[in-house]
Amino acid sequence: MRKRKRQLWIIPTLAVAVCIISAGCMSTAPYTPGPVDYATPKALLDPYKGTVTQVVALLEQQKGDDAKALLDELQSAVTEANAVLTGTHFTGSADALSDPFTLPAGAYRVHLLTPGFFAAKAIPVSDPTTYDRLFNLGSGEATNGASVLYVSDGSRIMVEISNVSEPYEMWFEKVE
Repeated sequence: MRKRKRQLWIIPTLAVAVCIISAGCMSTAPYTPGPVDYATPKALLDPYKGTVTQVVALLEQQKGDDAKALLDELQSAVTEANAVLTGTHFTGSADALSDPFTLPAGAYRVHLLTPGFFAAKAIPVSDPTTYDRLFNLGSGEATNGASVLYVSDGSRIMVEISNVSEPYEMWFEKVE
């Protein structure tokens, strides 16, 4: 009696077939983020409720430097709140891979705050063998913030975060 050799290719082939049939690997549906977090942007913006009134008063007193300082604070809060609402705000304390999302075409400033080590790259879903490195920082290099320019072609991307040693906060700001 002759023994048959096992067909080792059959298991991976079945796994791929099941994945394709279920459309889990081939999904072309647009990414829809989970429930919107309104508490975080509200908390970010609450301290600035009267800021525009204060800026106008400072300008009337011809205190341009003080007005500009307040506007800079307000702009930072608005930028971060907008990133939370658009799903381009990432926080955590461990390595992570985002869900795919579409970043509209244009230039973005990517902000980062972390006291520790941090690396991040933007990976196009259409060609995951390529990527744009956003950050690769040592401990303390983004304690007071760091930023880079990222130019999006409008395609779907995933953000891979690695080498995390401390809590981080990263967000995209569209530059117009």
